[in-house]
Amino acid sequence: MSPRPTLQDFIDDELLRAPMTVDLVIDAVHAAWRLRLPPHSRQDGDPARTLQAHRGELVAGALKALRASAQAELGRRGAAPGPATVMQRLELSLIGEDDVAVDIEIARCIETIRLQAEAELRELQTYTSALVDDINVSRDTNPFRPDRFVRALWQGVQGLPLSRAAQAAFLHDAAVPLADTLRRSYGAACRRLSEQGVEPASHRTIVVGGGTTWGSEFSRYRPPEDLNGLRDSMPSELDALPAAPARAPRPSDAMHATPPAAPSPDPQLIELLARLFDAFQTDYGLGPDTVALMQRLQATVLRVALRDASLLDTYDHPVWRFMDHLAHNIETSAPAQRLRLLGLGRNLVDHLAAADGRDGQGFDWALQRLEAAQRHALAQAIGVATPAITRLQRLVDAELAPTTNAMPLDIGTLDTVPADLMPEPGSAPAPADALADGLPPGRQVRAYLQGDWRNLTSLWQDDGHELVLLRESTSDVLWALRQQALARLFSEGLAHALQVRSLVRRAAEKVLRAL
Repeated sequence: MSPRPTLQDFIDDELLRAPMTVDLVIDAVHAAWRLRLPPHSRQDGDPARTLQAHRGELVAGALKALRASAQAELGRRGAAPGPATVMQRLELSLIGEDDVAVDIEIARCIETIRLQAEAELRELQTYTSALVDDINVSRDTNPFRPDRFVRALWQGVQGLPLSRAAQAAFLHDAAVPLADTLRRSYGAACRRLSEQGVEPASHRTIVVGGGTTWGSEFSRYRPPEDLNGLRDSMPSELDALPAAPARAPRPSDAMHATPPAAPSPDPQLIELLARLFDAFQTDYGLGPDTVALMQRLQATVLRVALRDASLLDTYDHPVWRFMDHLAHNIETSAPAQRLRLLGLGRNLVDHLAAADGRDGQGFDWALQRLEAAQRHALAQAIGVATPAITRLQRLVDAELAPTTNAMPLDIGTLDTVPADLMPEPGSAPAPADALADGLPPGRQVRAYLQGDWRNLTSLWQDDGHELVLLRESTSDVLWALRQQALARLFSEGLAHALQVRSLVRRAAEKVLRAL
């Protein structure tokens, strides 16, 4: 009886078959290009002939990147989590529409594979999870998932002596052939693992981070209008006795009157808050240190709730807004700033716990302290980025210098403009119109850049809203984008404003579903 295969055996086996997969995709794209020329520049010559002549380099480059990503996945398995290594960008490159076009094609290609091979991907996850003893399929353990394969293919494509437009066209034309080839490859891998005696793990729905689902967002929550109705749905004490009927006071009672007793705590309110804070622990967007900080607030929030009935009337109560902003600031901060924000959060939580607040005034004060800290951090980030801002401003000034490109066209010149390049009456506005006010400093966005989703904060934009400098929140890496490129990401659903999400809304929806 042959020994049970390991994840390393699976990786080695699939890497032997990967060149054939890439070859089939190249054949499909080459056939398409022979029938129809892709977008290209004059320097490309014949893209189909160039692709055929350099196919070996493309396969080698893609296989090298695929092997590196698979081995990195193997190396991460079982490794103890340590401090994240921050990649510093040595050169500040300006990302334009050509670069964004590549990101769009990468996202489209990944989503095409996920949709076409959805069933095979789910089945293969159960087998790869069994190889690493993840019996509940709690994470994606497939070393050759669609995003890994597409990015490896893109690494190989970049080695072709073709313009960026032609390289992006390769990804566009490769999406469907690659999806079909990988669908069959995933199915064959499942059959081989089954024949080798691998018992698939128990499948369940999982949430895969860092996805690039085309034009989609996370599942929409439908919380109740407020928390009062949810409180009334909480179980109450079964042995609670009905209140005794009121009797008319006697004259002698006034002589022996005692202060009225404080109202007994509402058990349904206590149960509701307990369930809400339990739901915070299962929020996939919060780290363990943030969850621990939220839990320290439970007693303080309960104290406010017993004295301030408006806490349940709106999700915008100062208590909830403070918690939302605290969690948002921590989770979108760089590693160096995260420890500082956690320390500030602990100090504010301790101050709120020690104060004898009867309403949300203390939380309003704490929220102001958070906002002041964010303004200070933004000012510091802008100061550090001053050399990059100076370079970008010089670039803007150079582009605004008078050139023949800015001169008006005469009638003779218009005769040489191809008709298909002339704008049609009533045509859609330019992509730049989607960001009329640009991105003022401090504005946050989430965008798909260079093959990954990134949380970005604007540090600077020029007066004409042509360029914008952004800092990646979790790594301090700087990104310089043209506003038209960013507007195109917005129009394609690959960028959106990063808002402070309501923790209690999400928690209320979870509690409601559990009832």
